[in-house]
Amino acid sequence: MPSSSDDAWDRTAVAWHAAFAVFAVVGVVLVFAEDHFQPVALVLLGLLCLWYWRVGAPLARDRRGVLYLAVAIPLVVAMFALVPALSVLFFTLYPHIWALLEPRLATWATLLTSLSIGTVVLVSTGFSSDAVGAAVVIVLSVIPAVMLGLWIARIISQSRERAALALVSHEAGVLTERERLARDLHDTLAQGATSVLLLLRAARAATDPAARDRHLALAEATTSENLAEIRALVAALTPAALDGFSLPAALERLTSRLGTELGLSSGFVMEGSYRPLPPAREVVLLRVTQEALANVRKHASASSVTVTLDYTSGVSLVVADNGRGFGLDAVRGYGLDGLRDRVAAAGGSFEVRSVEGSGVRVHVRLEDA
Repeated sequence: MPSSSDDAWDRTAVAWHAAFAVFAVVGVVLVFAEDHFQPVALVLLGLLCLWYWRVGAPLARDRRGVLYLAVAIPLVVAMFALVPALSVLFFTLYPHIWALLEPRLATWATLLTSLSIGTVVLVSTGFSSDAVGAAVVIVLSVIPAVMLGLWIARIISQSRERAALALVSHEAGVLTERERLARDLHDTLAQGATSVLLLLRAARAATDPAARDRHLALAEATTSENLAEIRALVAALTPAALDGFSLPAALERLTSRLGTELGLSSGFVMEGSYRPLPPAREVVLLRVTQEALANVRKHASASSVTVTLDYTSGVSLVVADNGRGFGLDAVRGYGLDGLRDRVAAAGGSFEVRSVEGSGVRVHVRLEDA
């Protein structure tokens, strides 16, 4: 999983630690190479290394980073005053400034460091004309240093923004997948369990052995299909009802099974020429049919139901029954709301028409992609 700290600076932290170590070793060599050995410079360099290891190495853009630089900058300037060759340490100091401070503070820190260097040059050379010129050049060099620093800061900021965006996208994907699984569980397993329960109750109430056997056989078949759905969901496969079947064949099976279960007149009609649709769209149409038929089973008290799949213009699906219907206020429900969201995600329209005593008509339309 990405994290907000997974940016360009953090990914190259090991390289920056190695660079600091190299410049520290070079600094030791330069101190010993001086004609006049400066043990104080060596002590200061040791303190800088210890400070970097304890405070600076985590390279965090927070108070710890500010604390590190508040000590590191004076130490490096002091070492430069004792041994001018130790100016090489600024090659590590400036990147630290721009990595650990916000751009505004980094600009001021860069300016302060450059002014300190210029002041050291002036004082150490007795304010000679050559020294003044050198100090001016050093101070003016803050302009390209700031420009380079702002570029570095922008890269780091963009990298952190991309990491944060990736985290948000990941979390949104997880939520979307959870919602999809919730809909799939409701549209398949819950409906199948309801069907099995009704069939078992019918079998218990049946006095005719043949009718009882028929209800038990249908309950067994529904349970087998539910198990297939569970395996399909776990394996993230195509819904079991479509596995090995075309969409029209799958819808015809669902419609016919409902008619057999409830003893009502059921029919499937296909208009236009069949053509395969993208799997996601076929799943949407399958789930709408399953939910609509489940509502017929649980609520409609219908004597007939018809499922119509039309390929003549785009693709549309109509599930209609002649049951008792319901008022529009009763349309709100998890099943229908979930279907509405699923159809909308596929770029389609979802409509439910019903009047009490006049049945229900569910209509879904998907335009050609």
